[in-house]
Amino acid sequence: MDWNGKPYHTLDYEMKERFGTKVYKIALEGGMTCPNRDGTLDSRGCIFCSGGGSGEFAVPLRHSVTEQIEEAITRIRSKMGTSPGAYIAYFQSYTNTYAPAARLRELFMEALLHPQVRALSIATRPDCLPEEILTLLAELNQVKPVWVELGLQTIHPDTAALIRRSYPLSCYEDAVARLRKQNLEVITHVILGLPGESRERILQTVDYLAHQDIQGIKLQLLHVLKGTDLANLYE
Repeated sequence: MDWNGKPYHTLDYEMKERFGTKVYKIALEGGMTCPNRDGTLDSRGCIFCSGGGSGEFAVPLRHSVTEQIEEAITRIRSKMGTSPGAYIAYFQSYTNTYAPAARLRELFMEALLHPQVRALSIATRPDCLPEEILTLLAELNQVKPVWVELGLQTIHPDTAALIRRSYPLSCYEDAVARLRKQNLEVITHVILGLPGESRERILQTVDYLAHQDIQGIKLQLLHVLKGTDLANLYE
């Protein structure tokens, strides 16, 4: 099948099919931390994760959610030379369900109610999705589409241990099942090129995901950020 001249189904294609226009993704900061950083599981984070929770493209937290969205829209308009009117509000930094449900409701609803936001996307860990959070996300999904982005990175236990992911594959599978039960769309993050990962091992991860009930996959090339443990390993 041909999706706008490409042999794969892109996010851009899907958004134009759903919303009838090009949609831009805005990275937002919700002020979360992570159980891999606050001492619950570890205090060092994943080896590739920066001190900013890998949210370098998010607008600074000193602004409200609405202010962050407006600032990002201004930046996109300036860069593109156009006035796009449709956006995905993407809570990116750290673990964005790692907070009380009341606080998450406040943050996420503010984003959803922005008139130019068409969908809400939430980056999180599979082990940070208690039932009260799933109930909240299912409720918000009735307002506008809500996607949950899970950072799996690899299916291989030895690589997962090396990068300090700190949860087993079974946890990911359970999270996907519970999210889909609530009719929430799931996007899975995979990092290509992790230390020790051959082409064959990468393809094993992708083949596994091709048989899961997920609605999207984010393929990220490994990049080494200064100040991370991965940078030390690289050196």
